[in-house]
Amino acid sequence: MQSQKSFVIQLIGLTFIIEIIALAWMFAMPKEWVSPTLWAMPLFFMLITYFIHKAFLGALDKNPRQFATRYMLVTTIKLLSFLVILFTYAVLVRDDAVAFLLSFFINYLIYSGFEAVSVIKLNKDYSK
Repeated sequence: MQSQKSFVIQLIGLTFIIEIIALAWMFAMPKEWVSPTLWAMPLFFMLITYFIHKAFLGALDKNPRQFATRYMLVTTIKLLSFLVILFTYAVLVRDDAVAFLLSFFINYLIYSGFEAVSVIKLNKDYSK
């Protein structure tokens, strides 16, 4: 079974790599292509991914048969919450909306992919 410590190490490693890429992007690209919040996005997604993973572990311990239902529910709530964040930021900070939306979307894809792979491994281990 994938240990919690292994997951955290992989998550921190992924976040470190994404932070380096984000900082390089901030220095290499024109200002209009860079959101001022870019440096904080990987940290935000790291925290969200960590807490969701902990919730999945708790769900598997309680009732592994309902795991798929809970996974879909959590993923839907996460997606809707992120849409609210995106809409609110785009309305409040119009000058930075496009750069923020693109940065957020890219981070969302990266961390959702990481989360999906981790959940697949986790589910395989619990179904044995």
